[in-house]
Amino acid sequence: MGLIKKLRVVLALLVMAAILPGCGQVKETAQETEPQHLKIGVLPIEDIMPMVVAEKNGYFAQENLDVELVPFQSAVEQGNAMQSGELDGMVTDMIVAGLIKDSGLDIKITSVTLGVTPEEGRFAIVAAPNSDIKTLQDLKGKKVGISQNSIIEYVTDGLLEAGKIDPSEVKKVSVPKIPVRMEMLFSNQIDAIVVPDPLVTFAEFKGAKILAQDTEKNLSQAVVLFEQKALDQKKEALESFYRAYAKAVDDLNNHPADYQQLMVETANVPEPIAKDYQIQHYPKPQVPAKEDVDNVLKWMDQKGLLKNDLTYENLVQEM
Repeated sequence: MGLIKKLRVVLALLVMAAILPGCGQVKETAQETEPQHLKIGVLPIEDIMPMVVAEKNGYFAQENLDVELVPFQSAVEQGNAMQSGELDGMVTDMIVAGLIKDSGLDIKITSVTLGVTPEEGRFAIVAAPNSDIKTLQDLKGKKVGISQNSIIEYVTDGLLEAGKIDPSEVKKVSVPKIPVRMEMLFSNQIDAIVVPDPLVTFAEFKGAKILAQDTEKNLSQAVVLFEQKALDQKKEALESFYRAYAKAVDDLNNHPADYQQLMVETANVPEPIAKDYQIQHYPKPQVPAKEDVDNVLKWMDQKGLLKNDLTYENLVQEM
């Protein structure tokens, strides 16, 4: 073999030697940068807006996350999916979180979505437009539509007690589905109901009278919870999730008008109030206050809803 041919062979071998390790490195890098997947159950409520905005603005993608927001139309369906292992986490309230934890599924609340301050995430007792009920005191002996053993009933009891009324002095009527509760109010089948915004605003628009609202005493907190398995196995992904979430909170708070239509679509804001309904102020990711959690657990225990001794420490985990 001539010298030139030998040099060509050597050069070819050197090129192959350089290329082959490079291919291995590309493959390894691709494996390392494969997006981490999170599956989170959500309801059509205002609380999920930071997640929706983080997805829309590409903040999850920037964190190399594939976040699947799985929509549910009812809290029961959402809770069942969580119990059956279909979800890593979900957005819910602290009553549901306590019930899931008490059932044996090892979950932890990792952040509040709305409700760090009383002004966030308003709930209210509203009276029918044509009723003669003017104050909380007028509710004694009257029918109040709620959903039993839920955040709605917890807020109802808290608002009544703040108004110096024993909850047993009103006739609580279980109407789990909010649209039915609203319909019963406006057809005068019931004297008052308890609902969250944006339905408080819509009820007021339709002539209902607000008797009490939790904008002074902090009663309602919506939260994000994750299964302990996800917290252990996807720790970095969850840290990335909350970095993206925090960016979206800044966008919502600094430029709320930019997300008005998205909020209307996400939270099913009734059309008559959609144009003027204001986007909430959202808190940065943070765990709920111990006092708020303790108050919820005490109420649940008094109602006989808990079989186990739940505490703030075994229900909440800071990221």
